[in-house]
Amino acid sequence: MNELLDDELLQAYADTNYGYGNYQGSYWFVGMEQGGGGSFKDIAKRLRVWKQLGQNELDDLCQYHVDLGVQWLFGEHAKLQPTWNKLIRVVLNAEQQEITVEQVRSYQRDSLGRKDSNNCLLELLPLPSPSIQDWMYAKYSALPQLATRTSYISHYVERRIEHIQQRISEHTPKAVVFYGIQYKDWWKKIADVPFVEVSTDGLLIGKNETTTFVITKHPSTKGVPNEYFHQVGRQITANER
Repeated sequence: MNELLDDELLQAYADTNYGYGNYQGSYWFVGMEQGGGGSFKDIAKRLRVWKQLGQNELDDLCQYHVDLGVQWLFGEHAKLQPTWNKLIRVVLNAEQQEITVEQVRSYQRDSLGRKDSNNCLLELLPLPSPSIQDWMYAKYSALPQLATRTSYISHYVERRIEHIQQRISEHTPKAVVFYGIQYKDWWKKIADVPFVEVSTDGLLIGKNETTTFVITKHPSTKGVPNEYFHQVGRQITANER
């Protein structure tokens, strides 16, 4: 018989948690969902750490991962996380700062997704999963909305789109970067602005009175160079003028 997750806690996490960092920050990054969650043990530990930290809408990226036991992404010799590496390059370029491997490492260690930072990392869908082909939760939960990935998306996506829209309206960040072009219909719905393609490699830009919205390839997309994300930063700066 399978072990079962604490469904009350699981539902609270799915309803409440949106990611890491600071809504007051200038730079917001929105992905489709977190990686991880490949086993019962991993999911249960993630839920337990979230509960211990206070069941927050946004957690501190470093504190959460260190409590999870993932210390190697932080500290003096932090290993660069591939997705974060590219997102950090967007911020550094938008801020017209020097971009070196050590500068990226320093930003990951000290500034990315921190409670008092100038950025936040959000997820459209709430539950971690190793890939969009995997669905572990039907095995470990009795929640009806988690019976299939299809029922999960149907239950959560519209309400989370509305919530992210509300937070953008409240906090008016300088830039919101959506990554994963295959999800552009959801990103366009959140932004609710016209987009134009500004490069031959699928970079889309939109803007309202306060915020520049960018739709990019996913940082882990094979063959996408660092320069692509440097270009995103330059586009954000150019749209401020």
